[in-house]
Parts: sequence; C-alpha cells; structure tokens
Amino acid sequence: MLTSKFAAVLAVAGLIVGLTAPIANAAVVQVAATVETAPIPGTPDAADDPAIWIHPTDPSKSTIIGTDKSRDGHGLVVYDLSGRQLFYYPDGRMNNVDVRYNFPLGSSRVGLVGVSNRERSLDFYKVNDSDGSLTKAGSFLPTASIATPRGFSFYHSPDTGKYFAFVTDVGKVEQWELDGSTGSVKGRLVRSWTVSGPAHTEGLVADDEMKRIYIAQEDIGGIWRYGAEPGDPTAGTRVVSTTENGGDIIQDIKGISIYYGGGGAGYLLAASQGSNRFHIYSRDDNRPLGAFAIPAGNGIDAVTGMDGIDVTNFGVGGPFPQGFFVTQDTANEQRQNFKAVPWQSIAAAYSPALLVDAAYDPRKIGAGTATPTPPDTTITSKPANPTTSTSAQFSFTSTSASATFACALDTTSFTNCVTPVSYSGLASGTHTFQVRASDQNGVDATPAAYTWTVGTTPPPTDTTPPETAISSGPPATTTSTSASFAFTSSEANSTFQCSLDGAPSAACTSPQTYTGLSTASHTFAVAATDAAGNADATPAIQTWTVAPSDPGGSSGIVRESVSQSVNTTATTTLTVPKPANVAQGDLLVSCLALNGGTVAATGVPAGWTRIAAVTAIANPKVYGYFKVATASEPASYSWMTTSTTSGAGIARYSGASGLDGVATSASGAAASSGTVPAVTTTAANAMLVGCVSVNSSSVTLTSPAGMSQAVEAGARRFEVADGIQATAGPSGAKTWAFSAAREWAGWMVALRPKTP
Repeated sequence: MLTSKFAAVLAVAGLIVGLTAPIANAAVVQVAATVETAPIPGTPDAADDPAIWIHPTDPSKSTIIGTDKSRDGHGLVVYDLSGRQLFYYPDGRMNNVDVRYNFPLGSSRVGLVGVSNRERSLDFYKVNDSDGSLTKAGSFLPTASIATPRGFSFYHSPDTGKYFAFVTDVGKVEQWELDGSTGSVKGRLVRSWTVSGPAHTEGLVADDEMKRIYIAQEDIGGIWRYGAEPGDPTAGTRVVSTTENGGDIIQDIKGISIYYGGGGAGYLLAASQGSNRFHIYSRDDNRPLGAFAIPAGNGIDAVTGMDGIDVTNFGVGGPFPQGFFVTQDTANEQRQNFKAVPWQSIAAAYSPALLVDAAYDPRKIGAGTATPTPPDTTITSKPANPTTSTSAQFSFTSTSASATFACALDTTSFTNCVTPVSYSGLASGTHTFQVRASDQNGVDATPAAYTWTVGTTPPPTDTTPPETAISSGPPATTTSTSASFAFTSSEANSTFQCSLDGAPSAACTSPQTYTGLSTASHTFAVAATDAAGNADATPAIQTWTVAPSDPGGSSGIVRESVSQSVNTTATTTLTVPKPANVAQGDLLVSCLALNGGTVAATGVPAGWTRIAAVTAIANPKVYGYFKVATASEPASYSWMTTSTTSGAGIARYSGASGLDGVATSASGAAASSGTVPAVTTTAANAMLVGCVSVNSSSVTLTSPAGMSQAVEAGARRFEVADGIQATAGPSGAKTWAFSAAREWAGWMVALRPKTP
C-alpha cells in the first residue's frame, strides 16, 4: 500500500496500513495549488463541480468548466488553464458537470458537456473547438423520482459504443441512453434504482474502460460500485466506507473522479469534505492508498469544505505538462472558485510515487465507434422448391436479441409476425416470402427472401442418399470427459441422426456435444437424411479414447465425470445436475461464474463448503465450492444468487481425500490472459483444480500448461481445468490465455490424494 512520506515517523503508533487504526488518522500529504480560477459569479454557496475539457488538437487550449448552483449566479463558467474566465452562461442552477468526446450529434462528432440543473433538467452543450465556447445542444427532464437533479456523470459503453447519462438525488439513481441523431440530445430511461443506506447521494463517476459507475453516499455512508451497462444488476458493492463504518474516509464524501492510466492502471479519487482531504484508491480493486490536502502556498489560499473534483492524466502543457487535479473551494478569500494542482506534484509526494501516465488520451473515447446498425435477418427453415404442398411454414431469426419482425407474401404489405409463420391455400405457381427485423437501431433494409414454386406435378423422384462427413471432433486420445462433433451433409436441408457407443440413433444437430464421459474408448456415429427421405446407409464414424487425467497412474486422483449448466437470462437460481456415476467418497468440486451477481452465505446447497469467492471486479464474479459425496446424493444442486446470468460446472474426482492447503485467487482488468497465483501442496500427486471466467459469452479460454480442460461453457464464459502435480511444494502460477482481451477472475486449489 502507498503511504505518504510523512507516515514513516508514525509507524510505531500503529497508523500504517495493516494495523487497526483507520487511515483517516494517518499523516496526510500536503500539496499546494499552482492555479486558481476567477471567482464564480454567484453567492454565497455557489461553486459546486468542475470538469476538464481537452482541446482536440492543441491541449494548451483546454478549459476548466465550472458550475454555479446559486440563485443569483446560476450557470456555467468556462476558464482557461490560467484560471481566467472566458465565458459565462447563466442558464440555470447548474450542479454537477461532466465531459465526453466524439458524441454523435447530427452528422458530426463533438465534445459534449452534460450538466445537472437544479431547476429539474439535464442540459447538454456542444464544445466549439475554435475557442472553447459552448452551444446548447439539448435538454430533457428526468423522472419525478429525481426531484432535484444533483449528481451527474456520462458513461460511454465500450461494448455498444452508446453514450449514457447517470443522475442521482437523495438515493435515487437513473440511467438514460442518449441520442443525438436529430442534432439535439434526447434521452431514454433504461435503468433506475435506489442506493441502500443513507439517502444523500451526489458524487458520480463512470469508469468507461472497466464498465463501472461509482456513487458517493454522504453522511454515514461510503462509495458504491455498480456495473455501468444498462443490463447490469442494480445490486452494488460498497467499496469505500466512512470511519463510522470502519473505513478510512471522514464524511461527507463529495466529488469523485477517475485518473486513467494505460492497461487498466489508475486511481479513484474522492473528496472528504469533513476532513478537508482528498483520498486516493486503486482503480482495479479500490484499496485505499492514502490522502492529500491542499494547504496555502504559491500565493493561493488553502482548499477547505470542497465539493466537486476532476482529474486528468493527459498533459496539457503550460502549468500542467503531466495532467492536473482540480477541485471546488468553499472558503475562498473572495467568492468561491476552483483550484488546480499539477498531478506530478501529488504523485511525487507519495513513497513510492504514484503513477504518472500522460499517454492515455481521453479524447479517444468513442473515436471510431461504429454507428449502430439495424439488425440482419435470416430465414432458418423453409419449404422445398419445387413442392406440391399448398402450405408453407418459415422460421427466421435476427442478429438482435430484441428484434421484432414483419413478414410479407408475394405482393402483400409487410405485417407484424413471429417465428414460425405459416401460410395455407397457396395457388399453383411461384411465390416469394420476405421477412425483416427491426430494433432500436432501425429496420433491416435488405429483408431476407425466399422464392419457391407450388406445382401440381410432383418433382422427379430423388433416390440418391446423401453423404455424411464429420468435420471436427476430439483427438484420438484425450483426458477430457467432454466431446463435441461438427458434421455436414452433401445435400442441403438434410436432417441428422446421432448415436454414441451403439445406443439407438436420435435426432441431432451440428454441433453435437457429450459430457460426463467415462475413461474408456467411445464411438460416435452420425447419418444424414435428405429432404426426399433418403438416409445415408453408411454413417460417418469416429472412435476416440478418454484417458485418465494421470495416464502414468502415479496418482490415485482421477477426474471421472463432469456436469454443467448455463443461465442465458437473468435468474436467481443456478441449478447444476449431479455428474454421472457419483459414488460415496467421491470429491465434487464446483465453479460458479456470475455476470456481476453474488451468492449469499445462505444460498449454498447443503453439504457444500466454499473454496473461494473472487468478487473484486464488477464482472465476472467467480465462486468455488467442494463436497464429499454421500451414499445418497440429489439429482441436482441449486445455488441462490442475485438476479443475473450465470454458468456453473461440477467435476467429480475419485481418489481424493479433500483439499490440500488453501486456495489462491486473482482478477484483473481487460487482458488477453489471466494468471492465478501458485498453491502449495503437502502431498505428492495432488490434483490441481482451477477455474477462470471472463466477461464475455464468446471468448474462448486455453488451459495452462500441465492442466487440461474439464468444463468450458458460457453465457458467462468460464473454464474448469485440472492436472496432477507429481511432487509436493509450490505449483507455480498458472496462466489461462483468452482469445480476446476481457476482464477476468479465477481461483485455484489442490486436492489431496487418499493414502493407501
């Protein structure tokens, strides 16, 4: 943990991190301001919140935008980097302000300023690059729940490219999706909730890379962290607490801001109005890193009773070549104003020094983001062509999960429809069916279409069976107890029948997956049948062997079978079937991967003991549990969670007597790999079991060297992998590779072999 240079002398007093005294009582770094702005126009309690706008081509022309919430000043003020007032807009009792770049306004991409107006609106302005002036670009009202708009923050989604506005008042929070397509900013409410605990909420800041929104709660409160995507749960995590709750910061917590660094590095900053200090927390796991104050110096008075803050890492030249921090000052020598401190001065006052990273460019937020496009439409089933049937049925789908459909037959107009749609009494001749999807991004301009002919004479008889081919499957020998096969037919519109190990054939589709396979030789067969009913008499066949996880036989621990389950829609119950052939004494190990949700202590099925709970990041959150099987196990096991999408797997091991040592865990920001620290085993031939999940439903995971995949699945993509460690001692850290950079979390534990 970082501490101030002044803290060393207080170590014997028990004030350094790791001891029981709160950091609020530790020595505080003192860093004087170098720039102060001209006083705000209004009185008495007028200045509230600053925001930094960075010029697109000449950073020295960047500005500080401050709010005046008073009744006589009531507006926005724009200052240059020397603190000189450039513009004043008396448009209302402006409270909190924020800035984002590359917002699509009409046919242009602009710097956008958003502000909460205490006179009941959210107001927006375009920044004019030529001189930093502002032009009104729209306004709308939040719902009646937000009686006096106070806290305000933008958020740009890296997943969808959409821009959002968050607003809060007395514990109520609303999230609005922004649309500037008409040249004026409009809003659509997409989420709302109430923060738990004390009602006073104001400070807001979004982390656009980690997809988080932080909310400062005044009085005996703290800082709450939520997922920032509109579909994320509304249950948050309090990551910072006031001293009354055993935390490190004195109430009231006012402004909060994010210092961005490259690769997910950086800090969360918070203003403690009750102590006249500013606290710094790590950006990834929000652990406390100390505090600083702004005393009198450089001909500028001290900062006290502060409200809003902002910070930028980006070098803007002049007095701030490596970024700067700006704060409101309540007790100014004249009317209230804002004061700025070079970031490098704050960073250098800590030992070790804080990060100084002027490379991250906030102006790239939203740059190059693809304009949202209407969904594509695909016909998935249709009648044969030609056909003698005077009826037809069509099934269809879309690239958008929220799409609705409209259908048309021949020359009729499009009308609303759902899949499948059927037609009867068709006349002889040629017919054309069309279907198009639509969602919030528009209507598919190129409907999917199919033309076929209804005739009175049947088509020539087809007597030739299709040829079936297996295009992918497991290797000849594998330790995986799961297998997936992809297959094709030489004729379109064929159906398939599959069989495993000589069992009766059953209808199937490609790919066909099997899980919980025993350690033995297996045979898969698949045969196609064409639209005329001709069946392939010579099925495609593949034989492979599932070997024990420890083919050398040096360990008695063997992964025998696995089971898994995925909830692709949000629910509060995650039920996983019992793996195949569970016997008394087997050790069951489960992994749960949640899309930002949590598992309560009372939500664990009977007999299961927690291995790990990796919950430091917003998404994913990963849990591990184990259980020694009894003589009578239920058919499935259910965990109770907060409402979320989720996935889980259970692996069954024979020859294991329990856990060998304690689990390790880790999590991280978006990256192409994730490393879980080593575990230390006390017995030879222990089985290492690890689980890693990523914030994606499509990214694939590659197991660490020496470990093999037991389960991989996902609406929350996750993998359970295992492998024998022949000798006792440290296992070494294990790294999972990802097919694309994503946030991740995971754990690892060792299983102890039974003694002979």
